[in-house]
Amino acid sequence: MTNPREQYTPTEFSTSTSKEKFEKQFKKFVTGGYKFRDFPKWFYTRLSTCFGHIACYDQHQFYAVFFITPEDRRRFNNMTLSWPCHGDPASTYSDVEKVLQAWMQKLVDDYDSQVLT
Repeated sequence: MTNPREQYTPTEFSTSTSKEKFEKQFKKFVTGGYKFRDFPKWFYTRLSTCFGHIACYDQHQFYAVFFITPEDRRRFNNMTLSWPCHGDPASTYSDVEKVLQAWMQKLVDDYDSQVLT
């Protein structure tokens, strides 16, 4: 990955390093199998404001809605991949969302190519 200061635009309330920390935790959470131990409160708080995931009241409800069953995780992945990443990176995490979408799409493509060959 490039230097976060080059890749991510800081916001009024988040540094580029904070954005990089979120990116790393997201990847750890997904590649680790969506385990609750990799879903700390700070990560839930940020994730609940990204990719249109704003409907849940707390960390445990959010986790129950999106990560318990394979169907839940598929719904989360589909929502994440289809989100249009609105906003100015100086005010939102849209720059991180775009990086994570590209990363997730590559995971899906790699999985599909392995399964279909």
